Amino acid sequence: MSTTTSATRTIVITGGLGNLGSKLCRHILNQNSDGSIKYKVILIEHPKFINPNKPLPHDDAVVLPCDLGNPSQEASGALNDALEGADTLIHFSAVNPYPNASWSESAQSMDHIFYIFQMAVLCKVRRVILASSNHVMGGYKDDLTHGPSSVHPNSDPRVGTVPLNPQLIAASGDAKAYAAAKLAGERLAMTLANLYGDTTTFVVLRIGWCQPGENLPSTLSAAGSPPEFLTEGEAIPEPSDDDKKDEAWFKQMWLSNRDFLGYFDAAIHLDVPNKEVQGDNEERSVHRNVRKGFVLVNAMSKNSGAKWNLDETEKWLGVVSNDDSFA
Repeated sequence: MSTTTSATRTIVITGGLGNLGSKLCRHILNQNSDGSIKYKVILIEHPKFINPNKPLPHDDAVVLPCDLGNPSQEASGALNDALEGADTLIHFSAVNPYPNASWSESAQSMDHIFYIFQMAVLCKVRRVILASSNHVMGGYKDDLTHGPSSVHPNSDPRVGTVPLNPQLIAASGDAKAYAAAKLAGERLAMTLANLYGDTTTFVVLRIGWCQPGENLPSTLSAAGSPPEFLTEGEAIPEPSDDDKKDEAWFKQMWLSNRDFLGYFDAAIHLDVPNKEVQGDNEERSVHRNVRKGFVLVNAMSKNSGAKWNLDETEKWLGVVSNDDSFA
């Protein structure tokens, strides 16, 4: 197992050729010209999403084809070899990474998480990072009893982000199935951390909406998904007053490129508690976000009026967001 003092640190990223995996790969490998720690990045990707005619996110990246939901014996062996030498596993992979994911797709995404997390524990990977989602808490969207900064990482989960406009639900989905897979991953991470936290620790980031490319606030919409990922045959309706409310919510979910990279950088190096945190009954609740081998925080930018509380994010990751989608 690699340690934090290794001269070369191997980072394995699932969904590595997707939007987030590609951004993080470039960022990590670009650091090789700066510091004393050198990084190797292995990108795990489903074979059908590997295009030999498309450039890799970085020339030094290594791609390992593997269907995490149904790995061949050869791919499973190669994945085991990669994880045996890895310092960190970062899990982005999902069968459908958008709010219109079906329950069948959600179940398959759970398969990805369950398989790769157990592999990481068996291979004694030092750190596992799950890219969870703000959609795990999307049920707070229209709850008027919760104002700005009121949704904490230890608040009760409320999966799904339901648009007010029924036509928009048909086009973009309600994120319930999508978020259920993320919540299942969070709970598995908690359980594995309790059992194996002496060797493998887990950090869960409930990330906001980080779009492909420049990721500008001006391109956010009430749909919550890029146009190419909306349900086929369903058109986005003309904006209504409800749509404007939904759009404000999605803008409050925005995660800038700078904050995205800063949060994941910090999660790799974070000093995770190696024993159960003692506290009062509230801190010992079933949804407590810090425990042996486990830390969970909100991970979006500091957007004006957002319900997401970032106090624990700043405390544990040491990253203070200065980006605001309404600025």
